[in-house]
Amino acid sequence: MNNKKGFFGNKKGLVGLVFLLIAILVILPITYSLTYAFTTGSETITIKEKWVKYSGEDAKYLVSSEDGQVFQITDTYIKLRFDSSNLYAEIDEGETYNVKTQGWRFGLLSDYKNILSID
Repeated sequence: MNNKKGFFGNKKGLVGLVFLLIAILVILPITYSLTYAFTTGSETITIKEKWVKYSGEDAKYLVSSEDGQVFQITDTYIKLRFDSSNLYAEIDEGETYNVKTQGWRFGLLSDYKNILSID
């Protein structure tokens, strides 16, 4: 009888480790997306510049504020908003707006605060 154990112990240990890794790979993106979607705020910003960032056939509407922040304007399924193009067209450079936002800036994933509405 061979009682030698490999790096991961027995087969049950390896299966458990694989299950744990899969769970983490599924849970982390879902948790990130939900916390991003439900982290909301409001602020007053003056628009310095606006532009569209293309990635293949996808486009992301971006605006920068006078204080150096960058915001995106994208559709959001959780908030049931599907008019990002219209909202982007309403924003003018040099104007000041009260904006409602969701999310935060996370450079590693190219995420920006998402403007949900303007007043």
